[in-house]
Amino acid sequence: MNRIAVICVAMAGLALSACAADPQPQMSAPAKRMVTPPGGQWEVTEALAVAPTGSNNAPYMGQKLSLYDKSATDPAGRSCDTPVYMGWEAAPASVLGDSIKGGEARPVMEVTCKGEAFGTYVGMADGSLMTRVNDWVLTLNRAAPEMAKAPEPVKMPEPVKVVEPEPAKPGPAKMAEPDKRTIVYLASYPSEKKAQAGWKVLAKKSPILAKQQPIFTHVDLPKKGKWVRLYGLASDEAERATICKQVGKAVDECGSRLRE
Repeated sequence: MNRIAVICVAMAGLALSACAADPQPQMSAPAKRMVTPPGGQWEVTEALAVAPTGSNNAPYMGQKLSLYDKSATDPAGRSCDTPVYMGWEAAPASVLGDSIKGGEARPVMEVTCKGEAFGTYVGMADGSLMTRVNDWVLTLNRAAPEMAKAPEPVKMPEPVKVVEPEPAKPGPAKMAEPDKRTIVYLASYPSEKKAQAGWKVLAKKSPILAKQQPIFTHVDLPKKGKWVRLYGLASDEAERATICKQVGKAVDECGSRLRE
């Protein structure tokens, strides 16, 4: 091999080495920025199970939440008084899971509370928000404002009647003090019969509930129909937390204040 051929082969080898040493481009994380929350009250209007849940009825249907500058709540009933909102753009599937179709980038808003994740929402073209909670993808729309109650008619005072004082009578017996306990949301059932059966199960788990009588409230939820909500009573926040700890995983949303 002549000298010129040797030089050419050597240069070719150096070129290949240089190409192999070039670093591969790295995918950069989305640039997050502070964003202004949408504000107002939002309501869960649709729920899609993206994994086996053991139930056809999402526990979050009809749940309401708020997204304000200085306060926020989430579909599970948690609240935060120091929310931080960050935003970027991404495909909905990257936030909600691969079962959600559509690759067009949409605005994404991340909410954190005291450094902990509090919720991530995707803004949709129709003005709704979508988020994922456990194995459910939820669609939220702005809640309809509550209608103000009409003022009650003013009653004219009746003429004062002069009444002769009656002889003194023994004072009335001392009235029992009113029950100052507050209700604690436990679970919802499609009928009162099933709610009564659910109470028996929970009362066996909680000694506090075992000493009480159940409280039922009938509600009519949009797209979900009529349900019966089951409640217990707690004397203070500590007892409220104890009840929810005692029933454990028997219910999903014990103590949800948005359902009280």
